Amino acid sequence: MKFGKAMLAPTLCVTLICTACSTAWMSEAEQIVAALVPAAANIVALVATMQGKSVSANDLEAIQNAGSQAGSDLQLLQSLIAAYQKADAAAQPGILNQIQAAINAAQSAIGGLLPALHIKDAATAAKITAVVGIVLSEIQSLASIVPLVGAGAAPAPVGMATTRTKWQPPLTASEFVGSYNATMTAKTGNVDLDHATAGMKIHLHGKFARWASVGLLK
Repeated sequence: MKFGKAMLAPTLCVTLICTACSTAWMSEAEQIVAALVPAAANIVALVATMQGKSVSANDLEAIQNAGSQAGSDLQLLQSLIAAYQKADAAAQPGILNQIQAAINAAQSAIGGLLPALHIKDAATAAKITAVVGIVLSEIQSLASIVPLVGAGAAPAPVGMATTRTKWQPPLTASEFVGSYNATMTAKTGNVDLDHATAGMKIHLHGKFARWASVGLLK
């Protein structure tokens, strides 16, 4: 029994690798993006909560602008992935190009957050850096997979990437939610910050992530 459980993770990895170029994988991508939307929104909510304590009004404005753009890009990505799964083979390549563009736009918006911030409190800066890093890494991983889906070729197994195809598989939706929540709610010793982040978990219910922030999560 223990051996069977030990083999589960590698089996799931192989399954993801083998289906990366299929609409089945796109269904998983849809769930990942459904989790990314509230994850990105909660970054903005966190900064808003800390405004006037360890975050300046200028930093809040910068992250609100970037967060709003990222949210729009991710919501567009959701609709495009749904459209891709329903489209016929002739229409899918064009939609896939739009998916790639939306991912690139979201990546740019999230990636521009940290350089725009000037947070002096070390705990707050470290928290925001860590949470942004998780979100950005997942978006970047999605970006690396899309060309493989379009090419109709499954990526090489982990550890066997060639010079022609280097990639990092994204976390599954549930893995991303777990990693995000652990990082967001990890204690820092800053009472205000820890109180704010305690209510900023995201939940994955079936196919979609549902969320609430600033203590409103049910």
